[in-house]
Amino acid sequence: MTIRLPSDYMSAFVNVARLICGGDAPTWLAEQLWCWNGRLHQDRHVEEFRPTRAEMRSILQDIEDHLFSVTEAVESPWVREFLDASPDGPIAEQRIRELEDLFYRISQMRTCSALATKSGATKPGPGKARPEAISPRTLCAIMVWDASKHVHGEEPSPKNRRLAEAAEAYWRIAGGKAQNYEAQNYGEQPLALWRHHFKKAASSMARNFRAEWRRHLVESERDWKRRNSACEAA
Repeated sequence: MTIRLPSDYMSAFVNVARLICGGDAPTWLAEQLWCWNGRLHQDRHVEEFRPTRAEMRSILQDIEDHLFSVTEAVESPWVREFLDASPDGPIAEQRIRELEDLFYRISQMRTCSALATKSGATKPGPGKARPEAISPRTLCAIMVWDASKHVHGEEPSPKNRRLAEAAEAYWRIAGGKAQNYEAQNYGEQPLALWRHHFKKAASSMARNFRAEWRRHLVESERDWKRRNSACEAA
């Protein structure tokens, strides 16, 4: 079945591209933002099902408790006597080491900085549990940030209000909702929330994602210029 898009489906992306460029924007940038909006929409949707930090710590604690019971039971000589008598032969010591390694990893991550404070309490804030702090909002910021850097040839300031407006607009197109800014102590400057994500965007995180996004920016601009040159020559 062919899906028909509304005639003005690109207008929202043109608006974001204009905010990024600070004026008239090339067609290729709006098209690129449209093409990648599906990825942002998917990441944002998946984020809704991601467990919170407290939930993840509880899950890891349950696994750790069960693993402790299993490894303790397997170390019993009477249990090993029966397990080693299996038709499949004795248990390889590597299997025991793997259980111990898994127990150690879970114990480490349950109290890691992504989930807990230095005092051992669950890390506060509305963020979901993830080993790396790359949320869909940060991915949105990276796309807007790198697009601006590509167009202008220099890194923008994390305090750039127009860029924050572009990120907020792009986030809303992907179905994202406004965050509880007051709870985040942003007061009357809700767009200031994006400064945090722009600072992350300026770092080296999400290296593979950024490389792919930049490659598409370069190729889209190149193809657009090639098409324009062909039209002018004709």
